[in-house]
Amino acid sequence: MNNKSWWLAGVLCLSLPVNGASLFKPVEVSDAELAELRGRYVLPGRIIHFGVTMETFWQNSAGQGIGALVSLRVDGTAQPSLYVSYIDQTGSDTSVVSGTGQIIGGNGLAQIQGVSQSVRSAGDFNDAWNDVSISISSGGTDYPAQSGQPWNGATQFANETGNVQISAHGGGLQVVLQAAGQGQAQQQIGAGSVLQQANMSGSLNSVRNLAALNVALRDSPLHATLGNCTWEQLRALRPIGY
Repeated sequence: MNNKSWWLAGVLCLSLPVNGASLFKPVEVSDAELAELRGRYVLPGRIIHFGVTMETFWQNSAGQGIGALVSLRVDGTAQPSLYVSYIDQTGSDTSVVSGTGQIIGGNGLAQIQGVSQSVRSAGDFNDAWNDVSISISSGGTDYPAQSGQPWNGATQFANETGNVQISAHGGGLQVVLQAAGQGQAQQQIGAGSVLQQANMSGSLNSVRNLAALNVALRDSPLHATLGNCTWEQLRALRPIGY
């Protein structure tokens, strides 16, 4: 078997392209790289669903809210789809007091490889939630339908709470939310990292950054090809005493 026919599931997650025309581009992994990744890859035919969702939402003291939801899906035929939708939440007529707190520094957080999560508050009675979840399942084919509109480039939305923008950034996608007089929330994925930030300069705000990775694998009964592959790996362990 030619090892170059194997794909890395991780490549799908950390190499998000920058436009709707080329959302998914398989990357061939060399034999030398595969030699260092034993047990961490799967046959492409076994991946029947791959999806990434990002949601960023901000609610101020008057109950007004704004947010965005980004949904990327790649099916088993490597056909991608990327949709965006915006959250517009009305609140009371209570006036919102602009924040006077100052948040200083933190520029280095955007340079971290891997997962970076931060919550900084210069106001009172704020709460924020950063969360990244990963789900790997097998055998199922029933997945929620994507909602919103196809993404074809940088887009933005605004209401009385502030504005939110979705754009390409560093080989991935970025969501930046500016809450009027209250602070900023940001979330991005791609180029080997996941970033989630909430900076609150006002008071009585609620912020959430949620990201989820879902991978579904087809149940694969033992057949000749898979059996031979397993046998060859076992044979390679014999010289080192296993």
